[in-house]
Amino acid sequence: MVEWKIINIVFTLKFNTNFSIEKMASILANNGILIDYDPDSFPALIITLENNKKEKPKKITIFKSGVINIYGLKKVDELYNIINKIKEIFNKIGINLPDNYEIELDNIVVTGKFDYTNINIVKMYYDFDDTKYDPNLFPGVSIPYYLSKNYKVTFNIFKDGHFVCAGIKSDLNNIDQHINEIVNSFQENVIKKYAKNL
Repeated sequence: MVEWKIINIVFTLKFNTNFSIEKMASILANNGILIDYDPDSFPALIITLENNKKEKPKKITIFKSGVINIYGLKKVDELYNIINKIKEIFNKIGINLPDNYEIELDNIVVTGKFDYTNINIVKMYYDFDDTKYDPNLFPGVSIPYYLSKNYKVTFNIFKDGHFVCAGIKSDLNNIDQHINEIVNSFQENVIKKYAKNL
């Protein structure tokens, strides 16, 4: 079995309301909340949630349209804590978020190790379409892996069998099973053929 762990989950929350992010930016900044708002370079308000020093901080982007993106989660269980933190922040500035909203899981990124080492990534680069490999810039090969016509993930594979996989989407209730299926299927269908020491 391929070893893996989640390093980032991105969720989108869709509220059926518009946000006045200019006003929010100024009030939040005055209340000591860590924000970044530069509408000339990016059309959203970015809030960095402070947490313990061991983990990367979680980021929230808030768009005028009522869409909020959440980055930096490593477990699905963290989602509802973050939503509660968002509600607390909004409450502080006099905005009550609607109770009804949509949750979409946009992207899961995992890192891991295949059961094989000494992968011939140069041959993979030449054998597959749409691959990227420039050892002067990055020591891994990037390969798209199509799970269906409209659903692909991207593997960055390193010679020693380590990998990063991005673009995973899943139902909230079977994330682990879905990731296992993807990484083990990729190992069986692709990696096995390019491992120099089977």
